[in-house]
Amino acid sequence: MSRMWIVSLLAAGAIVSASAQAAPVPGLFNTGVDNSGVTLAAGAVDPHYTLIVSPDPAYPGPNAVVAFPIANGFWLANNATSQWIAPAMPQGYPSGGTPHPDGIYTYRLSFDLTGFDLATVNVTGGCAMDNTGTISLNGVSIGTNVGSYNPLTSFSINQGFVAGVNHLDFLVTNYAAGGSNPTGVRVQGLSGTGVTNASGVPGAGDASALKLLPCQPNPFNPQTTIRFDLPEAGNTRLAVFDLAGRLVTVLADASMTQGAHNITWDGRDAGGRKVGSGNYLARLEFGGFVRSVRMALVQ
Repeated sequence: MSRMWIVSLLAAGAIVSASAQAAPVPGLFNTGVDNSGVTLAAGAVDPHYTLIVSPDPAYPGPNAVVAFPIANGFWLANNATSQWIAPAMPQGYPSGGTPHPDGIYTYRLSFDLTGFDLATVNVTGGCAMDNTGTISLNGVSIGTNVGSYNPLTSFSINQGFVAGVNHLDFLVTNYAAGGSNPTGVRVQGLSGTGVTNASGVPGAGDASALKLLPCQPNPFNPQTTIRFDLPEAGNTRLAVFDLAGRLVTVLADASMTQGAHNITWDGRDAGGRKVGSGNYLARLEFGGFVRSVRMALVQ
C-alpha cells in the first residue's frame, strides 16, 4: 500500500474519530433528587421516577414521594446523593409506617438516547428494595435480582437500548405483613455514557449548541415554563409527550429567532383537556438536534 493511501486512510479515521464523541447519558437521576441532583424534602414528589404500577388502592400512583420516616436499622440511611422513594411518605418500621398490601410496585425512570450509538451505551448504578425485586429495561429483565434493602445491589446494562426514549423499570415485591408494612426503592450512583455523533447531539463539543433548560417550577400545578436557547434562527418544534411516548400536545412549531425563549404549558392536551398527574417529557427539535427534559404535574 502506498504512503499516500496510508495517509488518506489515517486522515479519514481522524475525521470519523473527531465526529464521534463520548458523552454522558442524559436523564439518569438518583432517587429523591431534583434536576440538579440536590436532595428533595421529605414527602416531595420525585420529578424523575413514576409509580406506574401499585397494588395499593390508597396510593395508586403515579406519584412516588420521598420517604420519611424510613425503617431505621433496616433500610440504608438516606444521604446527600439519594433517598428512598415510596408510594407514601411514612415508611417507618416496626411502627410509624404505611400498611401497604403485598404485591409488585413498579417505578419507572425514562431517558432519551436520541443521537447515541446504542452499541456503545453503558449504564451502571446501585439499587435497594423492600422487600426484593428485579430491574428491567424496555420491558426486558436485565438479569439482576435485588434481594436487600441494605446494602445496595450493583447493576450494569450494556444492551437492550432503543433509539429515542428508553424505560428503566424497578419492580419491587412487597411481602404481606400486618400493621406497618413499608416498601420502597432506592437508586444511587446511576450514570451512563455512550458515543454520540457531534452533528446529531446538541452540546457534543459545542458550547453554543441548542440548550433545553430545567422547567420552572418543577413539579408544577397548574402550569410550568419551558426554557430553551437557540444557537441561531430556524424552524423549531416543542412538544409534550407522556412517558409511554404518546404525543400530548404541540406547544410550538414555527420559525424562531436566535436566543432565549420561554413557553408555558398549562397541563392540557391538544384538545384543551386537563391531563392527569404524573411525569411528562418536553421534547425540543431544532436543526436535526433533539433535547428532552422531564417535568412532573401534581394535581
